Amino acid sequence: MPVFDDSDMKIVPDDPSEVFDTGEGAANAFAREKANGNMEKAKCLGQDFAAEITAGEKGIVWFGCGEYDDELTIAQRQVMFAYIINKVIEDMAPNSIVAQSALSSFYETVQSALPEVYERITDSAAFSMYILSDRAAPDDPCAIGRVFARLCGHGKEALFERYGCELAEYFTMYCTQLLLRIHLIR
Repeated sequence: MPVFDDSDMKIVPDDPSEVFDTGEGAANAFAREKANGNMEKAKCLGQDFAAEITAGEKGIVWFGCGEYDDELTIAQRQVMFAYIINKVIEDMAPNSIVAQSALSSFYETVQSALPEVYERITDSAAFSMYILSDRAAPDDPCAIGRVFARLCGHGKEALFERYGCELAEYFTMYCTQLLLRIHLIR
């Protein structure tokens, strides 16, 4: 049997601490965010967003409902609102640790309060359509409005696309204001 020289192969780094540097950095960042109060603020923010989506007719999701709204549009308003919550938090949180804390709090609170709404807002197909539209046309609320119209069964109807666009703008403004009010530390 031939003998192979494997002296040039490196499986373990010379200094084992090299393997753990990333973990230590994340642990230090988490400890810093907890100490400065951002983790508690993020948790409360997630709960505040969840309260809006689970409050029924009293929540922001129902704002401006009218004759064009039915069960399907209300459901799609919830999905759009959840998407915008994700986008605003990811765009404005000081880092991914705080963002993930807020989003986890949001989803856990919704799941606990209204499991059927949780199932709806985590539907990957509808959510993916919003993600793809945002990638194709970043920061264009009308692209989100077009997705909303399609998901409501009113694709290519200018009135419904405009309705979705205005709703996306309103939800974005509302979520941004809610996030800014908690004064996350950067």
